[in-house]
Amino acid sequence: MPTLNFSDAFTRRSILLASVACCTVTDLVSGFGSTHFWDKEEPSAWTSSEIQQLTTESPWAKQTLAMLSNNNSSLAGPSTVSGRRGRMGGGSSRTTASTLPKFPVVVRWVSAKPMLQAMKLKLPASLNDHYVIEVSGLPIASSGSEQGVSNSATDPSAELKEQTSLQAKRGDPIQPGEVYQDPNDTSSVYFGFLRQFLDLTEASVATFSTESGPLAIKVKFHLREMKYRGELAV
Repeated sequence: MPTLNFSDAFTRRSILLASVACCTVTDLVSGFGSTHFWDKEEPSAWTSSEIQQLTTESPWAKQTLAMLSNNNSSLAGPSTVSGRRGRMGGGSSRTTASTLPKFPVVVRWVSAKPMLQAMKLKLPASLNDHYVIEVSGLPIASSGSEQGVSNSATDPSAELKEQTSLQAKRGDPIQPGEVYQDPNDTSSVYFGFLRQFLDLTEASVATFSTESGPLAIKVKFHLREMKYRGELAV
């Protein structure tokens, strides 16, 4: 009968475990290091489904809900109302956050190069040198201008500008200097934030928020994920 050498068995087991661990780490590194189609393929080769993904669910595009803001919560009545009547019968009514009106919207960082290429978008000259964020799907009253609006005492979008901001983590929020509404799609509004007033070089997150009437929108963009061909694309 052969003699079992515990030293050899232990050594072989150690080598096997080390090999498995090495493969696992390699797979993880490979997975994290994998590139997206927008880094591997030329824009002309992007398929319609890839463009759909890039423009609706990607580092530059966030699907969210426009919901009744805290400042307008009274429009929906009390947040929770309940009551009981007697021991054998009763009734209760309850209004919670889940029953408040919500509207699906897409918030896109459209000044980023991959978004411009995917959407074949040409922004108006008034939005040059701006970070531009589009809110699509939320009806906003038209300003009546097809070339954007200027900052003046009669600016019809002044209130919307005041209720909109873009903020880098640990930085001060800035308001848009330009608001442009697509004349062909009144549910798409573009907010322009001057690049010189918002430093994103050391930031990891940028938060966009706006209010339109009683509805509020807030999304976070993770800047470390917004890389295109190895560079930050904003």
